[in-house]
Amino acid sequence: MVLLAPVLAAQAGEAPGRHLAVISGIGGEEFYDEQFERWAGTLVDAATNDFAFEPGNVHRLGGEAAPADREAIRDLMESIAAASAPGDEVMVVLIGHGTARGERVLFNIPGPDITAAELGELLDAMPERRIAVVNTASSSGPFIEALSGPERVIVTATSSASENLAPRFGGHFVTAFTEEADRDKDGRVSLKEAFVHASTMVEKDFERERRIRTEHALLDDDGDGAGSRTLDDDGADGDLAARWYLTPGEYFDGSDEARRLAAESQRLVDQIGLLKRRQLQMGEQEYEGELEDLLVELALNRRALRERAVQ
Repeated sequence: MVLLAPVLAAQAGEAPGRHLAVISGIGGEEFYDEQFERWAGTLVDAATNDFAFEPGNVHRLGGEAAPADREAIRDLMESIAAASAPGDEVMVVLIGHGTARGERVLFNIPGPDITAAELGELLDAMPERRIAVVNTASSSGPFIEALSGPERVIVTATSSASENLAPRFGGHFVTAFTEEADRDKDGRVSLKEAFVHASTMVEKDFERERRIRTEHALLDDDGDGAGSRTLDDDGADGDLAARWYLTPGEYFDGSDEARRLAAESQRLVDQIGLLKRRQLQMGEQEYEGELEDLLVELALNRRALRERAVQ
C-alpha cells in the first residue's frame, strides 16, 4: 500500500500535496547562527515564492522564526501529519550541528537534543506519505539507518558519526535549487540532482583549499538503511530521489490544468521507474513495448506543458 499511494493519488488526477519543514538548531556562535539562518531562509523563500508550494505547507522552526525545541518540533510534525494525506510528499530539512553520544546520534537544539530515533517515531506517525529527510548536520550519517524505509529519501551530510566537523554540504544543497544543478535539462531540479551537485561542490571546495575532505554525504532511498556516496544509474540508491522535485518545472504556471498535467507527469515517471525494476522478470519484447508506450505518453505530456507556456 505504501508504495502505491503516491501513484494512486496521481492517477486520481490530483497532484499530491507537498509539505516542507525547515528546522535549524543551535549555532553556538554568531558565524553559524548567521549561516544557518541564511541557508534556512533561502530554502523557505524559494519554496514560498518560486516552487509553487501552498503557503500554509511551508514551515520554519529555529533562528529568528521560532525556537526549535523538542516540543515545537513534535507539535510541527503532528500538525503536518494532520494536514497531510496518504500520497502526499513531506520533506524535512535539518540545518545545524549534530553530535553522537555512544550509540545515540542527536540533532542539537535548544534544551534536550532530539535523537534520530525520536524523529523516526514522529515520521512513523505519517503512514502512506512519501517522506524525505535531509540532515545537513555534523555526525548525521547514522540518521540513515534510523530513518530508512519504503518511499523515503534520507540524505545526510556525513557518512558517520565520527565526521563531526561543521559540514559545508547544507549550503550547496540549498543553492542547488537555484543554480545549474539541472543535469538532465528538464527545467527542474530533483533531490538526486541536488545531492550530486552539493557533493561535487564540497569535493571541489576541499580540492581548492588542498585539505583532506572531512565530510562525505550519503543518500538512501531504497529502504535498506545503507546510504550511497555516488549515485550511478544502475546503483541501488537514487531512483526515488530522481523522481522527487521541489521545483515545479519551467512550464508550470500554477493553474489547475498545469497541476493536472504535472500530476500525470509524476504518475508516468513513477510507472517508468517501477517498470525498470521489473525488467529482469519480463521478456525483452514486452519490456521494450511497455517502456516505449510510457515514454511516448510522457513526451506528449511534456509537450502539452510546453504549449501552455506559449499560449
